[in-house]
Amino acid sequence: MIWKIAKKEFLLNLMTFKFAVGTILCVVLMAVFMPILAKDYEERLKTYNGNVARNKAELRKVKVYKNIIPTIYRPPSMLSAFSEGLEKRVGNSATIELDKVPEISAAAARGNPYLSIFSVFDASLIFKIVISVLAMLVAYDAVSGEREHGTLRLILANRTARHQVLLGKLLAGLMVLVVPITIAFIMGLVILLSFPMVDLAGSDWIRIGLMYLASLIFISAMYNIGLLFSCLARRSAISLVLGLFVWIVFVVVIPNGSVYLSAQILPPETAEKIEGQVASIREAMSSEISRGQPPRTGDWSESDTGDAFGNYYVKRCNKAFMEDNQKRYSFRTPLEIKYADKFWEVENSYLSSLFGQKQLADNLSRLSPICLYDNAMSMLAGTNIASFQSFIKGVKTHRNRIIDYIRSKTDNFSATSFFTTYTKEEMEQSPKNTADPPSLDLSDLPRFIDKADIVEILRGVIPDLALLVFGNVLFFAMAFAAFVRYDVR
Repeated sequence: MIWKIAKKEFLLNLMTFKFAVGTILCVVLMAVFMPILAKDYEERLKTYNGNVARNKAELRKVKVYKNIIPTIYRPPSMLSAFSEGLEKRVGNSATIELDKVPEISAAAARGNPYLSIFSVFDASLIFKIVISVLAMLVAYDAVSGEREHGTLRLILANRTARHQVLLGKLLAGLMVLVVPITIAFIMGLVILLSFPMVDLAGSDWIRIGLMYLASLIFISAMYNIGLLFSCLARRSAISLVLGLFVWIVFVVVIPNGSVYLSAQILPPETAEKIEGQVASIREAMSSEISRGQPPRTGDWSESDTGDAFGNYYVKRCNKAFMEDNQKRYSFRTPLEIKYADKFWEVENSYLSSLFGQKQLADNLSRLSPICLYDNAMSMLAGTNIASFQSFIKGVKTHRNRIIDYIRSKTDNFSATSFFTTYTKEEMEQSPKNTADPPSLDLSDLPRFIDKADIVEILRGVIPDLALLVFGNVLFFAMAFAAFVRYDVR
């Protein structure tokens, strides 16, 4: 009986105007915007590859170890077309220097000019808006509409159990909604794969499969909400109004309200406090360096042309200057690194307060199935706040590796190769060396790798998917409880 009811409801819904309009709108939006999103990814990937290539070219020109100042870049997410998240609103590059905190900034990217009009558009928005509304429209008259037409009383008069009726309608609604979701996903993937720079790995396919599953669970939750109101209201118009009201609460009120509440509950540290802490550390650093730094003496001159990254190196000097500089750098550089770590702690405490505020906002917004779905999609796409935090941790780890590399190559920053291109013996033989020195061999320089960890992604997305599943069970249970007492007259 359940299957008979589901089959009848499924065929009836397929022939409705609302299903046709919703499906066509979903397909058209995917066909129009997915090429724009894929082209935008290609442009950002070209920018990323160009930045990486220029950084490597500069590293090949480095002649002294103190001028190793690499910039690491975070590659754009291939799946950002499905969920943009925070991809374009957080930093994607960091410059590594011995004496400074890595500056995380947004690298210049051309992107697709058409997205200036639709700056927050992605494929998940189609499901959050179009298909979620379609789910409400399919469900709002599933029970109340049958009552208004008098068919519900006839169905129940034939000894059909109420749970069979409700399960049949649930199954039919899900079968109907699977159609536009599947078509949209297949179309989006076909368009995405038609671009030559898009190459999906095995982990990407796993994440796409989970995105599809998350979309089904989310749409099921929205359908169950509509079904609940249809079981509560005696008229389908009232259930539709209630459903759309709750949909607006889920889309607008809860996301914006959670951001406002999190800002009130966990305000970030003030700029004045951060600046005061930084000034205090800088003053302590200057005082310690001035007390212990040996004076610079002797004769020297810099290179006529710049080294890599716009810096210069000592091209000519006498023995006294060389020996004094060895003492200066072996004393000063470790201090600068130590205080740069302190600057990092101050900046990291500020970022942690922002991350805590964002995490609180996300937790509060989990009252909305739409926010749960949005969190899950951005987690799977690698465009959420957790992926940015992972990038920051990677920057910190990579900076330590660069420091250890330079320290090992220069005998704790005391070797002449740290600041000049020739040794004491070469200086004594030719103190006015003017030949263009060779660049350093940096083939063993540590490389930064930013790769998505599929295990961490799965661990992060499970709570949101579990809450969506729980929401499905809860809403259907409430709908069933309401339908048991529903007056069919």
